[in-house]
Amino acid sequence: MSTTPPAARTGSALPTLETVAARAGVSRQTVSNALHRPDRLAAATRDKVMQAVRDTGYRPSLPARQLATRRAQAVAVRADRPQDGISGMVLDIFFHGLAEAGQRSGNRVVLYPEQADEAGELALVADLVGSGAADAVVLTATSVDDGRPAHLIDAGLTFCAFGRPWGTEEPPHDWVDVDGAHGTGLAVAHLLATGRRRVGFLGWPDDAATGRDRRRGWAEALAGADLAGSPAETTTVNTSEAAQVAAADLLDREPDLDGLVCASDSLALGAHRAATAAGRDVAVVGFDATPVAAALGLASVAQPIRDVAHTCLELLLPRLTGGSPAARGVLLEPSLALPD
Repeated sequence: MSTTPPAARTGSALPTLETVAARAGVSRQTVSNALHRPDRLAAATRDKVMQAVRDTGYRPSLPARQLATRRAQAVAVRADRPQDGISGMVLDIFFHGLAEAGQRSGNRVVLYPEQADEAGELALVADLVGSGAADAVVLTATSVDDGRPAHLIDAGLTFCAFGRPWGTEEPPHDWVDVDGAHGTGLAVAHLLATGRRRVGFLGWPDDAATGRDRRRGWAEALAGADLAGSPAETTTVNTSEAAQVAAADLLDREPDLDGLVCASDSLALGAHRAATAAGRDVAVVGFDATPVAAALGLASVAQPIRDVAHTCLELLLPRLTGGSPAARGVLLEPSLALPD
């Protein structure tokens, strides 16, 4: 049986809205809603229509969609400069998840380059939305002193942040984040369950948000376990080379350390190398569950990055179609990826 979409077969007429409607067993208006206003449909109906779109090979005209919705049908997100290859994998997954969710809802993802400063990024975002190239933006790499959300709110621009507004009780804007404290708590529980009794932490210096959240989970889990000895920890920049030096120093100072929770897989790689070089039996747990951790046989906290991306777009969709719901914050729980 041929799997080639009808429109791609030689001699076949191009599929239309009516073609899709007949395939899905719905009205032409339902197909239009699925493509232009997906929030108006039940998930089952929307999925049935989108499956019919794929089956028939229907390709809606982008100018026609933009004219019908008065929207660019696009969401902008920043593409950061190349960084540590291990940590960079997280954003790669996020971009793919955002593009995947965008395809399902009829929205493109527009990447814009990282700018020299916050003001430059805000000006670029304003130009993208003001010129009609994008309808909204997804902010990444948010922090405690991040001025971008407040500026976008004041400018009346639509956005969702990957990262919570730290220190704020009520969400001032839409955001999605991962509970890092829960993740490092899982890491400590795993190490204790496997017989480790002196579990340290390798984190980042001067970090007021994500790093502190991950450290808090480690500290609270240790306090709850009521183990003897004072907490053993150190910090370093997020490179495996610096982590190896920092971990080696920590291991030298703490001869009974037999477990180490790290704020990232980059740090975990350095810590693993330090323990191996010292001939120490130290179980290392990373954060981000990258292929590097899996290759080394290390447990690592797995963030639901694909779900983060999908949820960001889910929060934006009602606003993109004319709604004005109350701001929402969604905190997703990570899991622990164990080596095979």
